[in-house]
Order: sequence, then structure tokens, then C-alpha cells
Amino acid sequence: MNLPTWFNYTFYDNPLRDWAMVVAYALGATVIFVLLRGTVVRRLERAAATTDTIADDYLVVLLKAIRPALLIAVTLRLAERYLDFPARVDSVATWVMVAALVLQLFTWINRSIDFWVGHYERRHKDAGSKTALTVLSFVARLVLWAVVILTALEGMHVKISGLLAGLGIGGIAVALALQNVLGDLFGALSIVLDKPFLVGDSIAVDQLEGTVEHIGLKTTRVKSVNGEQLIFSNGDLLRSRVRNLSRRDGRRLVFTVTIAPGTAAAQLARVPAIIADVIAAEPRATLQRTHLTGAGALGFEVETAMLIPHPEATLAFDARQAVLLALYARLENEKIELARPTTVSVAHTTPT
Repeated sequence: MNLPTWFNYTFYDNPLRDWAMVVAYALGATVIFVLLRGTVVRRLERAAATTDTIADDYLVVLLKAIRPALLIAVTLRLAERYLDFPARVDSVATWVMVAALVLQLFTWINRSIDFWVGHYERRHKDAGSKTALTVLSFVARLVLWAVVILTALEGMHVKISGLLAGLGIGGIAVALALQNVLGDLFGALSIVLDKPFLVGDSIAVDQLEGTVEHIGLKTTRVKSVNGEQLIFSNGDLLRSRVRNLSRRDGRRLVFTVTIAPGTAAAQLARVPAIIADVIAAEPRATLQRTHLTGAGALGFEVETAMLIPHPEATLAFDARQAVLLALYARLENEKIELARPTTVSVAHTTPT
């Protein structure tokens, strides 16, 4: 078959027939790839809908994430192999190909992180896990992008030793300048991974008590029992003594009953048994101990400790109130008097 004479014309030191062959190969490869990818993706999507595994779902995400820039890079590489280009054009083609590969890697990294983060969120609905995912995805993207960029520069024959040294010194300076922020950031990560408390838990920090509303990257917000919002930095919160009130088995309540000082010893000896009977009749409370502890300024003191097997404060106070009311009624029936404070009147005389 005789080709037209204009196929022999040269363009950038290459005959037009070679250009036509490379373009035909590139277009054919692109069409085949697009059709093949579409067919494979559709079949994988149908198969993934019928299985519980996530490997096929992840493969679909990766196939869909292939960018046209990668096809352009492959086309340039084919053209460079079959055509003769000046050294400058070869250098530009290499840079374009590396840039396309880096861009594709960025896309795969982002899609992979989004995919696994979404999969984790669907399995863990709590807000603390979302905070952890935010921190981890940010750190993962930062580290992976740094690795990809440095690898790309190395592939372009760029000396990165000086760049690494500069990044190391700059990283130390930034870490020193932002040590409080980084401490709170990793504090948030420690909280959501170790889970000393969750959103909705009642906690006590020193003398402050409230319900956890939000665990953020820098601060944790707590709604106090008085109604105001308490804001703790995550670093300070981890260094404090935090008590998780929601995870206790119950509440231990201690109260003291003071018996009048003129009470006979026989009646006084019956008080602990009366208290034990009253607590035994209360289904929301369990007696731990009750003893006569001594004589105070007002009278004989009987100290009692009981356990409310429920963390709810209102339930505990209701149970204690019921126990005290029943106890006062029993003491009244037994003719055992409670101590009453005495009022001392001091008369002041005016000297004449």
C-alpha cells in the first residue's frame, strides 16, 4: 500500500507517518482502557452489592479514581519511545509524566483515606471516634503526601538531602513554637483512642463536675452541673485527675445521726440495728456499715454508710431521703430522741 507523499514530511525531526502511528496507538489504547475500565467497574459494583467484603468496594474506588492525566503521561511515554525528540523535550516529557503519577498517587491516597474513614465511621457512631478519624486522616495525609513528593523529587534526580535537612530544622522550630497546640492535638488523639471518657459521660475534674458535650482537636467541652460550659484543653485534661462518674457501679452515701446526750445505753445500742432494718426495707439501698463512733458536742454520733447500686444522683438522693424519713419515724416510735442544738443567750450589760 502506497502512502501519500505528505506522510513523508518531517515535523520536529519525525515523519508524519510516525506521528500518525503514535496518535493512533494512543487513541486506541485510551479507548480500550476506558471501555475496559467501565466494564470492569460495572461488574465489580454488581459483585460488591452481593457480598459483605470491602475489598471489592475498595477496588472499585481505586479504578474510578484513575485520572486522565495518567493516560496522558502514558501517551507521552509512548511518543518518546517511538519518536525522536530533542533532549529538552525529553526532559519536559519526563517531568509531565512524574507530575501525572504524583497527581494520581495523591488521588489514590485521598480516595483510600476517605474510603477507610467512611467505613470506620459506619461501624463506630460515637463522636469521639469521629474526632480520632479527623486527627488520624490529617496525619496520614500529611505523612503520605510528604513521602510521595520526596519520592517524586528523587525520581526527577533532584537532590533532596538539603531539603530534608531544612525540613528537619524547620520541623523542630515549628514543633517548639506550636508545642501547646500539638500537645492538645495528640491529647485529643489519646483521649479518643484510650477512651477514658466518651461524649455523654459524667466526669469530675478536681472540684468541677459535668457532662461531656464535645471532644475537639484542641479542647473538650463539659456542661457543668450548675449549667455553665466548662472548657478544658486536652493536654491539661490528661494531666488532671479525671473521675468518670458514669462508669461507677453505684454511689456510696455516708450520713451521721446524732442521738440526744441523755439517751440510755440500752436505747443507744438499738440505734444501729434500727438503721440496718430501715435500709434493708429500702430496695434502692444496701447497707455497708453502721456504728456508734463516739460522743460529740451535741450527743452520741452514729455513722452509717450505704451503697446505692446505680450511678444516677437523683435516685441516690431519693433513696437517702426515704431512708432518713423512715429512720426518724422509727426513732420517734422507739422514744429515742435526736440531739438538738442549744441556743446560748449572752446578756450584755452597759456599765454605769
